Amino acid sequence: MSFNCFYFPPEIKQTMDYESPWQEFLEASLPPPDLLPPPEFEAYKAVETDQKAWRNQQAFNHFYAARPGSSRSSNITEIDKKGEEKETTRDQVAKKRMSDRAYRERCKKIKMETESNLELLSKENDRLKGENASFKTEAARTGKTLQSQEQEMKQLRKTIVLLKQRHDKQNTLVQVLSERLAGANDADFQRESTQLKSNIVLLRSQVNDRNILDKLQLQEENAQLEREKSLLEVIVQALCEKISNEKGHEGDHAG
Repeated sequence: MSFNCFYFPPEIKQTMDYESPWQEFLEASLPPPDLLPPPEFEAYKAVETDQKAWRNQQAFNHFYAARPGSSRSSNITEIDKKGEEKETTRDQVAKKRMSDRAYRERCKKIKMETESNLELLSKENDRLKGENASFKTEAARTGKTLQSQEQEMKQLRKTIVLLKQRHDKQNTLVQVLSERLAGANDADFQRESTQLKSNIVLLRSQVNDRNILDKLQLQEENAQLEREKSLLEVIVQALCEKISNEKGHEGDHAG
C-alpha cells in the first residue's frame, strides 16, 4: 500500500520526516513488520506490509512515546545522553590523537635538529682538536728553536767577552810599544844631539886632521847601529809579552 493513504498531524509528520540519530537503533530493536499488532488509529484499514510505512509507524510510536510523561521518554533521554557522551568521548579521543600526533612530530623534529647539531658540533670539535695538535707541534718546534738560539746567544756572549779581553790586551800592548818607542826616540835624539856636539867640538879642535872624516863616518854608523839595536830590543820585548799574554788567555779559555 502506498504511504499516502495515511493521515498524520503536522507535528507528527514533521517528526516522521526528521531522521533521528537513534532511528536505526530503534528500528533494530523492534520486531519485524509481520509481527506488529494492528494499528490503533483510524488511518489504518488493513495490515500495512510496506517497509516505509512500518518505519513511519515506528517513528510515530517513538514520537508519542518520547512525549513528556511517557514511560519510554526517560529511556530515550538516557539513550540520547549516552549518545552525546559517546560523541564527546569520540571528540576527546580524536583531539587526544591529534595532540599526540603533533607531540610526536615535535619530538621527531627536535630529535632531528639535535642530531644535526650534534653532528656539526662533532665536526667542529674534530677541527679544533686538529688545530690544537698543530699548535702543540708548533709550540714544541718553537721551544726547541728558542733553546738553540739561547745557546747560540750564550756562545756569542762568551766570544764577545773573549774578543773584548783580547782587544784590551792588544790596546795595552800597543800603548806600551808606543811609549817605549817614544822613549827610545827621545834617547836617540839626545844621543844624536850629544854626538853632534861632540863632532862640532872635534871638528874645531882637529881641523887639520886628515882622518877626521873617517872618524865622523864611523861615529855616525855606530850611532845608527845603536838606534837600531834599541828599536829591536823594544820590538822583541813587546813580542815576548804578546806571546805570554796569548798563552795565558788560552789557558783561561781551556779552564
